[in-house]
Formats: sequence, C-alpha cells, structure tokens
Amino acid sequence: MSISNWVKKIKDELGEEIKILLYEPDTFMAELLAEVLKEADLEVTIYPSHKNLLKTLVENFYNLLILAIETGEAEDLEIIREAKKMKKDLLIYGMVEFHKNMNISSLFSEGADEIIFKPFSIGEFRARLWRLLRQYYLAKKIERNIIEDGLTGIYNRRYFEVSLREEAYRALRQDYPLTLLMIDLDKFKYYNDTYGHKAGDKILISIGEILLRDTRAKVDKPCRYGGDEFMVILPYTDWKRAIKIVERIFSSWQNKSFGPVTLSVGIAQLIDRGDLEKSVTDLINRADQAMYRAKKREGNTYEVDQESLKLTLGEEPPEEGLPFRALPLSPVQNSSPS
Repeated sequence: MSISNWVKKIKDELGEEIKILLYEPDTFMAELLAEVLKEADLEVTIYPSHKNLLKTLVENFYNLLILAIETGEAEDLEIIREAKKMKKDLLIYGMVEFHKNMNISSLFSEGADEIIFKPFSIGEFRARLWRLLRQYYLAKKIERNIIEDGLTGIYNRRYFEVSLREEAYRALRQDYPLTLLMIDLDKFKYYNDTYGHKAGDKILISIGEILLRDTRAKVDKPCRYGGDEFMVILPYTDWKRAIKIVERIFSSWQNKSFGPVTLSVGIAQLIDRGDLEKSVTDLINRADQAMYRAKKREGNTYEVDQESLKLTLGEEPPEEGLPFRALPLSPVQNSSPS
C-alpha cells in the first residue's frame, strides 16, 4: 500500500485529512520535501522559522509536524513537548542533524513519533512517513472504539474529560475563548418509561445527530456525558456566539416528533482560575448550575451563567443570569412517537 493509499484510507474511514506543517530552514530541502508530500496527495505548508510555530500549528489544525531539529537542545525539546501538550494526537516527524552529543532518546520521550537522520534519501523519507501514517491509522481505529459512545456515535464521557483539559490548556495558553454547553433532555425518563427503550434510544440517537450536524466538524466536540446528558466543547467561541449554536440546535430539535421531550442548556465560558484543573472544574460546575436554572423553566430553554456574563457585560448580572426560550413549543411536541 502506498502513502497515497494510507492518506485515502484515513480520509474515507476516519473522516480526517492529513495537514502537514513543515519546518525546514534550508529552502531547497523544504521545497523538495513539499513536492514529495504533494505527490502523495498530502496538504503541506512550509513554515520559515520557529517563531509562532506552535500558535500556527494549533490555529490551523495541522495533524502532522515535520520538524528540522538542529541541536536537540532546549528549544527543540520545548517545541516538541508543547506541541504534544496542545494536541496529543499530533504526529511529529523529526529530521535530525546527527552529531555525537545528540540525545535522541530525549526527542522520543518528549513526544517525537519518528526520527530520520540527515542526510537521508527520499526513499527513506517516504518509508518512514509510510510507517507513521500506518501507525496513525491503526491507533485511530482503536481509539474510535474507546472514545465513541456506542449508541449515538458521538464522543463519550472518557473522551470529554481528556479533551476538555486539552482544549482548556490551549485556550488559556493562546488566550482565546472557549465555551461549554451542558444539555439535558427534559421529561426523557417519562418518555422512555411510557414508550419503551427503543423509542428512548431513538431520541438519544437523534440528539447525537443534531449535535454533529449543527456544530463545526473537527473543531467542536459533542459528547454524551451520561444517560440523557450531553456536553459540547466549543473552542474559539465566546458565550454570545455559543447562543447562536444553541438556537440552531433548538431549531433542529423543533422539527423532531418526540412528544414532551425538550432541551435545557447551560452555557458557561472558560475563566482562568490560575490553575488548569481548577479552571476546568469551575467551568463544568458553572455550566451545570446554568443548566439546572434553565431546567426549572423547561421548553427548549438556555441560560448563560453569571460569571460568563461578567466577562463582557462589565456589570453584575441579575440573580438568575439571562434565561432565554429560543423557540415556542410547537404542536409536534405534544405528539407520540411514530
């Protein structure tokens, strides 16, 4: 199987496109490698220096970093270490200027997935890339079985807990907004007990489909948190933009015929509490509290938590925050399942 075949397999079966960021200070070598990569149907961007490399890597959603490593000293190690912290499934392919003092084991321990020594042949470069893509494909296939919810096809709670910490780390480090949605299905237990588990499963599958369709692919992270509770991680999104996403979800839900079952949504924006774990725990708690306030009203209602409101309103919000009913209840929500 060729490199192109692995690229196609990853795209067709995993729904992912391999995007490469190539750092190589030698212009001739960089252009040569870029041509080799493009011949294999890979998307590649040549990056000229270490400056802002990490920021570019994350903001443009690259999943393979091909990195010239000139000394193996602190700067190289920091780039590898921080890149892996920001994106755990990032592939790092190091091209190393070999010398007797190079500590190769440290490159692997910090997160490099493959190393090739300069000077190298194009054949060897391709062979190591082939192996890297094969490993990526196999690891992702196994991971899918571990991190996906078997019923809804969206991410499960285990993935949510890991991903939220990673996304929060990136958001705090790069200083961009991140918002969390906590979604609960009102009257789901009644519906499930009345119409049976198959009807209940149909509801859960439908909300999973809606969350996938109405959020940004490869950016937002819809997850089943447990039972009839769902979470959506929204990177690069403040609470005001999150409201538009929630209203889109409500609109899609409104077109379904699930009797009395409606959605209650809590919206909370990440706030830096000086520590990653504290910031993440605080975010979940605030989204949870906002969701329960929305739930008291029922009927496709969302509420933004008070601390999030302070980020942009600049004043003390009302005691109950800002509740909204995005859409009136429609006749379909009084019908039984088909």
